[in-house]
Amino acid sequence: MDLYIDRDELSRGLARVQSIIERRSMHPLLSHVLLHARDGGLRMTATDTEVAYIGDLAANVEKDGQLAVDAAHLFQIVRSLPEPTVQFTSGTSNRLEVRSGRAFFRVPGFAAEEYPPLPAFDAKGSSKITEGALRRLVEQTSFAVATDDVRYGLNGAHLERVGDDESPLLRMVATDGHRLCVAEAKYEGELHLSPRMLIPRKALTVIKKLLEDSEESIEVSFGEGAIRLGRPSQMFWFRLLDGEFPEYQAVVPSENKHRALLRRSELISTLKRIMILVQERTRAVKFAFNENELEIEVHNVERGEVKEAVPIELEGDPIIAGFNARYLQDILAVMTGDNVSLELNHHLAPCLVRDPDDESAFFVVMPMRLD
Repeated sequence: MDLYIDRDELSRGLARVQSIIERRSMHPLLSHVLLHARDGGLRMTATDTEVAYIGDLAANVEKDGQLAVDAAHLFQIVRSLPEPTVQFTSGTSNRLEVRSGRAFFRVPGFAAEEYPPLPAFDAKGSSKITEGALRRLVEQTSFAVATDDVRYGLNGAHLERVGDDESPLLRMVATDGHRLCVAEAKYEGELHLSPRMLIPRKALTVIKKLLEDSEESIEVSFGEGAIRLGRPSQMFWFRLLDGEFPEYQAVVPSENKHRALLRRSELISTLKRIMILVQERTRAVKFAFNENELEIEVHNVERGEVKEAVPIELEGDPIIAGFNARYLQDILAVMTGDNVSLELNHHLAPCLVRDPDDESAFFVVMPMRLD
């Protein structure tokens, strides 16, 4: 291997790899990135066997070759290099020689034959969706994925097709049993979805980090137990969980007698102050919906009391209910509109949270009994 490459371009490529490599694995090569110098540039491959990434970078390749080196170590080196041009040369005993200006590093590596092979992928159709739309689906749902591995059907995000043939939508759903998040986006092409298919938490984290909020299209295709995302010069592969997502539609409120409309920013700032006295994650916060204001109140024996009112427009009679305020904070943080609607049927009914001007997402928070 012998090539010359732009330092900043190389650094960006290695940065994408950092969220995929497995630093604590018993298999040392899972913390490595496979470098493949070939005609046309440098190909970088990283995998932890559940997630994989392949990216092509422009480079002046004078000699082909492959070598696997520690990804985090190489990333640190590249970011420290003094000159904008970097030279990679494979030395003896699987060593990578890195030169830039007067700086010289010799990094130990492994032969490419020892690197774990990526599984075969048999795509069943493909579709296109904008990067920004797919990233929004993940941002608005991934925080609700259950972290308890025992609840296997909830430890991933569910995908399904909704809408009609003229305006099909890709819907992503996640829940931990206490809150439900549903987001939708338009797509083009064919989607072959299985009912037993969940995107795991790490894959969602990688998608959120690596995709940009742009209108550029990304190709989405599904194979046997896997999903592949493709864009120019890059490919992401994720193994799916074989789990059946619960019938979530039953918990979505269909009839609500009480509806409060308020400014999202005002509710966010109020909850931030209220949460100073909420010591326990499971503690209910009192929400008193009155004709012109929402009064939020917390009594904590050790920390004190706090009460604050937020202006609202209320449809229906006044009502008092208890909710986990932190769950509402998480939801409000991923919404983008100026207003938010809180809707419920009675004081022990699920609360529907949505943007009245945006039908592409809605959220459900389960109630809590007030002591």
